[in-house]
Amino acid sequence: MTVSLRRALTAPATIATYLLLVVPLALGWLKTSLLSPLALPGYLIYVIGTAIGNVFASRLAFWVYWIPFFAGCYGVAVVVGYGYELLRERFLTASNDEPRR
Repeated sequence: MTVSLRRALTAPATIATYLLLVVPLALGWLKTSLLSPLALPGYLIYVIGTAIGNVFASRLAFWVYWIPFFAGCYGVAVVVGYGYELLRERFLTASNDEPRR
């Protein structure tokens, strides 16, 4: 029982998680009045990435950190999507093993 890499990369849970992490923070970056509490998980990833980036290159502008932010959010989204697909496959297999009445 394994989930294919292609399925984990393009699963609806992966895309939804990615959008949930990126869109609220991007809206808040574009216009501060659009910043909502939904941006907190993305903001934490951005802050952690900025702190790590400052250790290696402290003179970069903050807009440069958006590129690793997008990649980091996609990594987090793939992990969430893989976990969701794995649970989904397990429950579908378990429900098919039961005898029908």
